[in-house]
Amino acid sequence: MKVKPSFDILQVEETDSTNRMARVLAESGACDGTVVVAGRQTAGRGRRGRSWLSSGDFGLWFSVVLRPEFEPNLAGLLGIGAAVAVARAVDKLTGVSADLKWPNDVLIGGRKVCGVLAEASTAAGRVEWAVVGVGINLFHPEGGFPPEISPVATSLSEHMGPEAAIDRERLLGAVLDELADRLALLEREGARGACELVDEAERLMRSMMGRRITVKAASGQFEAVAVRLDHEGGLVVANDCGESIRVTSADVSIGYGPAESAESAQSAEPAEPAEEAPAR
Repeated sequence: MKVKPSFDILQVEETDSTNRMARVLAESGACDGTVVVAGRQTAGRGRRGRSWLSSGDFGLWFSVVLRPEFEPNLAGLLGIGAAVAVARAVDKLTGVSADLKWPNDVLIGGRKVCGVLAEASTAAGRVEWAVVGVGINLFHPEGGFPPEISPVATSLSEHMGPEAAIDRERLLGAVLDELADRLALLEREGARGACELVDEAERLMRSMMGRRITVKAASGQFEAVAVRLDHEGGLVVANDCGESIRVTSADVSIGYGPAESAESAQSAEPAEPAEEAPAR
């Protein structure tokens, strides 16, 4: 059994994207646990090709090279595991409680404080390498967030006392330790570990599960009720006809109607397999 990675930190003042740097390092044979940390990014990347505002030192921007030893079907849990790690680390260090929004956004007070971008390369039935990028807003950028994201963005400092200090190195170490624990769980326990991680993530998605959401996928947009995660990190939702749909790649926004009861939410038909699901 592989032991936890020993993290090797590569600190740079500026880069276009820590994920791009980490990918190059991974493809060049970089060791498991190589971490790229940047003071600022000129072309920070988010999910689905979006940009990520990280052009200053108001956040913690880093990417981790991983060489996980678990089945490729569990690679979809890397982003979820990283989001869980951030939420747990923030809670332990600051006492600030964070929620998750599928697939891997970290929210405080309903607004986004952290995003995660996970990428992986598989070959011959195994994960060759993976890169997990994390961007945490520690402070508001100078002049505030741009108007287009200001209503949905927040920073960790906004939810701490006015005199509270944020130690970047300590927070980075805490997130990496929490991430290593989730990776070890997947490698040690396989499918059973995946179920444990999914259960933990679902508890942190308490503001979303059982509520009406809007799913925006490449194939279209529809409304449904968020029911649960499956053991590979897919989101199972129930549409208005009571049919269960497995969503594997989409954006979701959360409605604020009353939550469905656990019994009614779980009473939908079994989820369709991924290849038949209308949302991808």
